[in-house]
Amino acid sequence: MRALRGFTLIELMVAIAVLAIVTAIGLPAFSGTFERSRADADISDLLRAMNLARIEAINHSEEVTVTALSNNDWTKSLLIERNGQVVRRYAGLIAGATVTSTGGVGSVVFDGLGGLKAPATALVFRYRRGDTVKGLVVCPTGRILTGASCL
Repeated sequence: MRALRGFTLIELMVAIAVLAIVTAIGLPAFSGTFERSRADADISDLLRAMNLARIEAINHSEEVTVTALSNNDWTKSLLIERNGQVVRRYAGLIAGATVTSTGGVGSVVFDGLGGLKAPATALVFRYRRGDTVKGLVVCPTGRILTGASCL
């Protein structure tokens, strides 16, 4: 019997206590990582929607519109249309995010060459989730940038 040794109850309790302390210290660091990851995913969704609309405009040499379907709220559903036909519908972003656009614009129109038709000037989207703030800029040329401004 003496050859079979295991852990004592005290050793197990000490190990669990150490694990609990390490988890309590490390968990806040992970929550910030999760928020940044969600923010990256959200801004990428908006970027993909704008890029798809621009590519559609260029490929078909026609105007393409991206519209925020819920009172100019870019966190809700987005609709991409060409000649009144729905190209794609994007679901809303993950709850808890806010997106504002310069001038409270509720739609973006790309011309047949992929340039920005409406609004006539660069459009800036400001994304916020908790402490994370990101930017997306649609330049008059139609180029779409994250974290930068039009030159």
